[in-house]
Amino acid sequence: MKKIIIPMLLLTTVCLAQCLSAPISTRVGLKAGINPGTYDPNDDLDAMKGTGVHFGIGMGTDFLNLIALDIGAQFRTTKYSRDEPLGRITHSYNNLYFPIFLSLKAAMLPLISPYIGAGLGINVQFEGVRRWEPNGVAVETELEGATNAYFILGLGAEIKFTKLRICPEFTANIKPTSDDQNDKYTDYHLSVGLYYAP
Repeated sequence: MKKIIIPMLLLTTVCLAQCLSAPISTRVGLKAGINPGTYDPNDDLDAMKGTGVHFGIGMGTDFLNLIALDIGAQFRTTKYSRDEPLGRITHSYNNLYFPIFLSLKAAMLPLISPYIGAGLGINVQFEGVRRWEPNGVAVETELEGATNAYFILGLGAEIKFTKLRICPEFTANIKPTSDDQNDKYTDYHLSVGLYYAP
């Protein structure tokens, strides 16, 4: 038993020393893109679909060039529409979105590091507009806003230059549902980040 414990302790000590002395790098910049999405109110009709835009700031920290933690603040628009028997319905919202994303990078490549990750996003949805267009006449009413949490799954790549990082990224932002809440939101972010890495 001692023959196993001593090598394990030595290995653990070496690993901890490497982690504590590991290089840590940071970056800060801008991110922008489009967000196609769906909203299913679970009313036995087709889901509503549409595309919005998002842009904002972001910052990240890399540990060992293998694990990265990114946080950001984005303004984004969401728009969902569908055709119904009496006319076209559109729901439009303005939102503030705060994603926290933890990723695992393949840092063995010198210029491009692909990554996958998961995270949590807090979406502050302001009052929206419901637009109903029967026979070419538009009728608008206000929609209540809400604050929701989204589960984030994503992948991307970091293209590295001397002080610049370009990060094309795809994420799926899924709103969890509960027993008393049957409507479903899913938004897909296609974005590009431009970061300064000091």
